[in-house]
This record gives sequence, structure tokens and C-alpha cells, in this order.
Amino acid sequence: MAVAESLATDGVGEMNGVIMTRSSKDPFKIIKLPPSTKNRLIFYDGSVDVRDYDSILTAFKQTKPSVVVFAASASKQGGNSFQVDGLGASNVARACKSVGAKLILISALAVDRPDSRSFQVTNTIGGYLDKIMDAKLQGEKNVKDIMGKDGYMIIRPGVLLNGKTTKGANGIELNQGDTIGGGISRDELAGVVVGALQNGIQGVTVEVYRKSTATKLQPEFAVPSGNELTASAYKDLFNNAKKDI
Repeated sequence: MAVAESLATDGVGEMNGVIMTRSSKDPFKIIKLPPSTKNRLIFYDGSVDVRDYDSILTAFKQTKPSVVVFAASASKQGGNSFQVDGLGASNVARACKSVGAKLILISALAVDRPDSRSFQVTNTIGGYLDKIMDAKLQGEKNVKDIMGKDGYMIIRPGVLLNGKTTKGANGIELNQGDTIGGGISRDELAGVVVGALQNGIQGVTVEVYRKSTATKLQPEFAVPSGNELTASAYKDLFNNAKKDI
């Protein structure tokens, strides 16, 4: 919801978007948005279950997206980690490839660091979230294989914080190498996603968190890492990002 609102907001994204959900329910039905923002958002009236490739492809063929943002994750109602964060990401990537759309995948910070406490705690929650970090990493790898070098952008946010930003992009830091952790609010993460859309960068993986929360994921890592990316506007955060090998 935060991503959809940000990309359609006056003076922020000012882009048009189609919202798709597994439940077939419009998340903004009872949420008041400014008329100009609401007019830029359309709700797809049908179920799009990331576990079901055909439902995704049908929706994409009907709406013809240029870029797709994958923000789904495991839930009690929607499927476990490997069904959603793993297979689901792969299904969406395949559908994007089929219709010629780019893909922004929202993953998770520390997926490349199985020895870190962040990885181990998150990966052993159990239940439908069991081994979610393993699933997210597999989803990332599949997306890269399917989309090719220039068809995707992977954003790995840190822990989602309550409340809203007070500094905007000025308070945010991107990193590469998965050595630094931290937290980020939902509206900040949405700003980063919209910034990636506006920048147009592809074939890149970044971690994102508030500068004030930066911590090393493992004792042997250093803060700063030397790979920090900062800017006063979200779209400019990506200007010097290094392409994935």
C-alpha cells in the first residue's frame, strides 16, 4: 500500500499504477487518498495469487505493466515461505519476462549472510515463515536467472520500523555486499522503490536502512563498509550503484 500510494502521489512519483492482491480486495477501499493520487491508481478486479502462474500471466496480459513491484511474502492466508517468497517470486519473474515488463523484487537484508544473527533469527521463526531467508535467497537467484542482467532490481530492506520518516532520502543509506544491517520505515522503503522506478536502474541488488541504525551484520565487518550510497533524493541513491556480476 505504501508503494502504491507513493508512486501515485503529487510531487513524489506522479505515476500510474495497478494494484493486485491475492484476496481480490482493494486495500484502499476504506482509505482516503487525495483525488489526484487516487485517480492514478486502478485496482485489478481479480485474484492474483503468486503461487499460480496462470493467474499472474492473465493479469499482466490484461494490464500490460512496464514495471512490476513484487511485495508479497509468506502469510497464514497466502502460503508459506517457499510457496510465496521462493516460487512466487519466480512465477512473477516468468510472467514479467513473457510480457516484457521489468521487475523490482523486495527481498530482505542479510539473505547472503547465513552466519549472521539476523539471518538465523529470521530463518528459524517456524510455521509458515520457517526458513524464509532461504526461500528469499532462492527467489532472488531465480529472478536473476529468469530476467537476465538488465531486467530486474532487487531491494533488500532492513527491519521494518513503526512510524514515518522525518528526513526522507537524507536519512536513508543504500549499501552493497550485505554486510550492514539496520531498520527502515514502510514509507521510507516505498520512497526507495519509487526512486528505483524513477532512476530506471536495472541489474542491481542493494540493501537499504536508515543511516542512524547502521550496524555490522557480523563481527568481522566494518561500519562504514565503503559501499554506502547516499543522496538527497530517492532516485539519486542509485546513481553510483554497482551492477551485479
